[in-house]
Amino acid sequence: MIAIVIQAIQSVLIIICLIALGFILAKKGWFDERSERMIVNLVTKISLPIYMILGLLNNFTAERLIRMAPDLLVPLLSVFIAFICGGVLVRLFKISKGRRGVFWTNCFIANAVFIGLPVNLALFGEESMPSAMLYYIVNTSFFWTIGVYLIIKDSDNAEAAIFSLGGLKKIISPPFLGFVLGIILVLSDVKLPTFIQVTGQYIGNLTTPLSLMFVGIEISKVALKDLHFDFELWGSLIGRFIICPLGVLVLIPFIPITEMSMKVFTLQAAMPAMTQVTIISSLYGADSKYAARLTFVTIVLSLLVIPIYMVVVNCI
Repeated sequence: MIAIVIQAIQSVLIIICLIALGFILAKKGWFDERSERMIVNLVTKISLPIYMILGLLNNFTAERLIRMAPDLLVPLLSVFIAFICGGVLVRLFKISKGRRGVFWTNCFIANAVFIGLPVNLALFGEESMPSAMLYYIVNTSFFWTIGVYLIIKDSDNAEAAIFSLGGLKKIISPPFLGFVLGIILVLSDVKLPTFIQVTGQYIGNLTTPLSLMFVGIEISKVALKDLHFDFELWGSLIGRFIICPLGVLVLIPFIPITEMSMKVFTLQAAMPAMTQVTIISSLYGADSKYAARLTFVTIVLSLLVIPIYMVVVNCI
């Protein structure tokens, strides 16, 4: 058990190191507004869509995707429960304009890939990959539709409907299209040529370090006096580390799933804030500094939270 806890902590420390690199380089003046925008565009329009396509192709077959489809019910319902609770928390804590979308999205969207996947692999091995990817499918679908919409709507003056033409153009983003294309390729049993696979792997591998370095860049803009735990941050932590994983745990007695899926879904739901929230906030004019602060704090606290939930799932 101690060895597993150490592995989990080491996975989180890797993420913190990458954020620290972005922070240090930003403080040294390596980045200006133009280079920051380049990172955002490179991640959201090129590397992340490719990362999603290859992630699905490399971890799923059409048969496995169809066979495991019923198990999607638990993450689907749990994320929906957390989404509803997040809306309640937004009103309860009276979250300010520009932060509502980030706050709400953080309540039901977890870092299921960049942190969740390596943590689950470290804890449970390759056997956890299918369950981790199932949660990833639901998590990603909610983020690139409802989550992105909430952030956009909060940053815009216009009160556009979720299915308005303008809203759909923003929601149907390159990462979401990459995710949909990946599902289609898996179901069609398409095999990409080796040179495309390898090239795509190199490009896709840029996603994690660039995303986390960007979080570090945004954190570098936050004054030390702004790093206090105000009520908006406390509310976000409640949504991220309590509401979201509880959404899974309350469903376990009613929906039969394997023990592995129960453990993986719970830990995935308890992961830190999704790093792309900071990038999307910057892209559409929401409070990206608040998003970066939230991401940083949840990553640091996950050093404590992940071992706690490991004990919880092993006691169920």
